[in-house]
Amino acid sequence: MVPSIQRPLSAKSALSRALFGVSLLASLLILPPAEAAERCSEEVAEHLEELPLAEGDVKSLRIIERTNISDDFGPEIFGVDAWVRLNSCSGYLVINMTKGCFVRQTYTRGDCRVEGLRNY
Repeated sequence: MVPSIQRPLSAKSALSRALFGVSLLASLLILPPAEAAERCSEEVAEHLEELPLAEGDVKSLRIIERTNISDDFGPEIFGVDAWVRLNSCSGYLVINMTKGCFVRQTYTRGDCRVEGLRNY
């Protein structure tokens, strides 16, 4: 048997795997609709490629719609947040977006540090 050589995943490959996992989990558990996991996924992938992250640093990704709990006022969806778990730390990288997927801000939580981003 010839041993296989594993190359590190690019940020885009890791994102694709994470999105597949999120979609699969959503469909199995019947939690949020699959569209929630797909909303803004392309914009998230593009934004992650622009950040100074090490190759293969994206461990997992969860895209969450911020919804209006009151039916009386305002839009159904306020915005979208992408919570990215990195291999290099135990916190999160958060990408905060409008409901139209425009990136408002990007920051880190916990012990995660990314050059040029604020940490809260």
